[in-house]
Amino acid sequence: MDTYDPSSKSAIAIQSWWRGVLTRRTVRQATLCVLVIQRWWRRVSFWQWEERRVRALAMYVRPVRATVLLQSLVRMWRARSQYKKYQRAVLVIQNKWRHYACRREAAVFAGSSLADGGVDLNIEIVVG
Repeated sequence: MDTYDPSSKSAIAIQSWWRGVLTRRTVRQATLCVLVIQRWWRRVSFWQWEERRVRALAMYVRPVRATVLLQSLVRMWRARSQYKKYQRAVLVIQNKWRHYACRREAAVFAGSSLADGGVDLNIEIVVG
């Protein structure tokens, strides 16, 4: 029969409270473990994502860098070829000019009195 016993009702209340405390502790501990695992997984997945991003960027940059380097080398080769062409032209012009200047000087020398074979020693001595 069902008899009213206040001590059994109190015991049931205490047991219920204690089971609630234990359940809340267990849930809190499980929540903390889940948070640690989630934090670890997010960090790992971010590292993996960052590694894939860096790898993709490197795969994009490598051909671009090679293209820029190749273009730079071609431009340098063309500029150097043009410079050497101008340098050869300058050497030809200088050679022709020096040849002309030498012939003109020889013609002036041939028309002077020094061409007769003598050395002009015209020295004035001033005694003061």
